[in-house]
Amino acid sequence: MTTNQTVWLITWIIVFICLLAGVLIYIYTGAVVVALVAAPPIVHWILKRRNKE
Repeated sequence: MTTNQTVWLITWIIVFICLLAGVLIYIYTGAVVVALVAAPPIVHWILKRRNKE
C-alpha cells in the first residue's frame, strides 16, 4: 500500500469514527458537536503535509 493510500485510509477511518461519535452524542444529549465535523479535514491536511516531507 502506498503512502497516499494509507493517508486516505486513515482519513476515511477518522471520518467514520467522527460521524459515529457525532450521531451518538446527538442521540444521547441532543447537542450538535461541530468539532467532530471539522476534525477529519484537519487530520487529512496534517497527514498530507507530513507525506510531502
